[in-house]
Amino acid sequence: NGDKAVVRLKRYIALCGVRRNYKKLLNSCSSTRSKLAVLKKEIEDLGVHGNPTIEKCKKVRMKREEAQELAELDVGNIINTKGHPTRRGMSNRQDPPSSGYKRALNSGSDTEEENNPDKGRRKISEWANLRGIISDDADSD
Repeated sequence: NGDKAVVRLKRYIALCGVRRNYKKLLNSCSSTRSKLAVLKKEIEDLGVHGNPTIEKCKKVRMKREEAQELAELDVGNIINTKGHPTRRGMSNRQDPPSSGYKRALNSGSDTEEENNPDKGRRKISEWANLRGIISDDADSD
C-alpha cells in the first residue's frame, strides 16, 4: 500500500510538469513513510497545497509553462506596426544604411586638415572606387 502511495505522488509531481531525479531525492529516506513525507513536501514546494489532485497539478503545470514562456519572450523581436505590412512599407521600416565616411589622403604637409580629422573625411559614393579607372572624358576611343 505504501509503494502505491509513493508511485501516486511521483505521478502527481510528473503531472506538475517537473522531472525529478528520485534516486537523489529519496536517497536519505529508508522507510516508505519518510519517502512519502519528502514527496509531499516536494509537491507543496511546486505549489499544490492540500490533498494533491490531477486538476490541481495540471493548473500548476499551466502556470509554470506560462511563466516560462513569459520569461523566454524576447522583447527585441516585437515589431510595432499598424495594420498589414505592405511592400512599400517594408523599405521604410528597415534601418537606414550607416553613413560611410572615408579618410582622405593627406598631402603630406602639416596643415589644419591633419589636426582636424573631420575636415579630412568625405562621403563615399557608390562609384568612388572607379574614379581613377573611368574618367569623364569620352575621347578614349
